[in-house]
Amino acid sequence: MPNNKLAYVSSFKRANSVLNRSVIRVENPELGIQIHYWGFMPRHFDNMEHKHSFFEACYVLTGNGYYLEEGVEFPLQSGTLFLSRPGIQHQIKSAEGLSLCYVAFEPDEISSSDYYVLAFQQLAKLGSPVLQEELNPTPGLLWVSLISLFHSNSPGIQYPNLVLNSMALSLILSILTAHGPALNADHFVAETYDEGHFMFRQAELFIKDNLNEPLSLERISGHLHITTRHLTRLFRKYGHQSFVHYVQELRVQKAKHLLLNTSMQIKEVAVLSGFESVHYFTRVFTTKLGVSPARFRRSQFNEGRSDSSMS
Repeated sequence: MPNNKLAYVSSFKRANSVLNRSVIRVENPELGIQIHYWGFMPRHFDNMEHKHSFFEACYVLTGNGYYLEEGVEFPLQSGTLFLSRPGIQHQIKSAEGLSLCYVAFEPDEISSSDYYVLAFQQLAKLGSPVLQEELNPTPGLLWVSLISLFHSNSPGIQYPNLVLNSMALSLILSILTAHGPALNADHFVAETYDEGHFMFRQAELFIKDNLNEPLSLERISGHLHITTRHLTRLFRKYGHQSFVHYVQELRVQKAKHLLLNTSMQIKEVAVLSGFESVHYFTRVFTTKLGVSPARFRRSQFNEGRSDSSMS
């Protein structure tokens, strides 16, 4: 591990730009991972208490602070690894500012084997929120190796997507191993068929297939032949947030992809993402990402992220 980790901060802008465009999904024959965003922030201060429906893994390159998870405070320092799990209320605090690397992701259960589906379910339930690098150095080494690809000492070098995807997949698997509980055959025997989870997956697939259309509890519960009350409970339990916020999150992710990868007007992006108006789209997008759609597109992650609402 390099002694001067601060030297890699100069690589953050390019890492943000390239990874958020090029590495949005990684997979092998047994595992599919959807990546919502990468973040490389030179100085991260306090943020508001919040939660996600996905995983967000962070690595402290330099600086000191605290990570709060459901009222428990964990110290942060150079080399700390911390993981925000789905549905868990959390917050970052730092008076001096942290140099942070982070990635938000969730497994694609349809394209993943039973082993990995269970492994990530166990990570969500029992994962260790904070680890020091000396206990498991692999994720930290992979973070620094990934950043080093964009180091200013090697300008103009282009790395193929295969390299970036392989490193990203290795990083996420190392996060699973470092933070997650060990799995053995007994876990599979103990886990029984969960009808509620199966029903939630059907609802989730229906939402993703119809994201640009009006979506309501009534429409989806009718599609599944269950009550709206039952569907509400399913989203609280398995989606880790309300139905409305869950749909908003998926729509914002789709809008982000369209803004980064197409030249559509903001109004077109709003319509295709399922928002009823440009004004409502702008308000939700800005609340979720801390930056307006227009500014998000202009920056294209060429500047270090200044929003801390997603970490």
